[in-house]
Amino acid sequence: MAEANTGSDEIYKYKMDYPQKGRCLIINMENFQEDQKLPRRTGTSQDENRLKDVFENLGFQVQIEKDKKCDEIVNILDKVAGDDHSNCNCFVCIVMSHGNEGEFYGFDDSFSDKILFEKFNGENCPSLVGKPKLFFLQKCNGQDRDRGVIQHSGAETHGTIIPIEADFLYHYASSPGYLAYRNIPGSWFIQSLCEMLEKYWDKKELLHILTLVNHKVAYEYPRIEKGKNARYKQMPCVVSRLTKLLYL
Repeated sequence: MAEANTGSDEIYKYKMDYPQKGRCLIINMENFQEDQKLPRRTGTSQDENRLKDVFENLGFQVQIEKDKKCDEIVNILDKVAGDDHSNCNCFVCIVMSHGNEGEFYGFDDSFSDKILFEKFNGENCPSLVGKPKLFFLQKCNGQDRDRGVIQHSGAETHGTIIPIEADFLYHYASSPGYLAYRNIPGSWFIQSLCEMLEKYWDKKELLHILTLVNHKVAYEYPRIEKGKNARYKQMPCVVSRLTKLLYL
């Protein structure tokens, strides 16, 4: 029997009228254990400060964790995932560190992206089932450099069973295999994300906003290497498992 047509689009939108907007967990790695031989991430404090301002203004409870060892990161994730998010609209996690495809670096070792995400899936964090879980990852996704190309022409229902991996969104600073860039004023990706959220959070759907982030990074940021005749580019990558439209 066909489902009745209610004439409403509300079933395609995430419920955003819970008492609290939600938690925003920021894991910011600036310094690393000497034996990892990783340079200090200059400029990440500027990213942290701007993220804190933006997400607090959006109504999120911001939690900042800095320069943590991998076992400390596990404990932090377990604690946050174990909290009761029943009165929250959504969850945001932002990781800023050195990294490669599938991993980022804690103070003392590498940490799997998969473990980070799994902590908040439907089995491990039941109070976030059916709610959007947003991950923003400012890290390299590999070691390749994008030289760019010349453009020649323009062109929630109670009792419903859903996948345990539903309602996730991952926004990576760069495409798989490629470097992500950062300088003294902050990273290209995080600064663009903050700017677009500030401008459009109350006007556009989230994926629309993140497409504008991609556009800004792709078109407005060249990296010019001193002593080299090369201008490098960066292409952020959104992976969405959202099942509804999200209006912050």
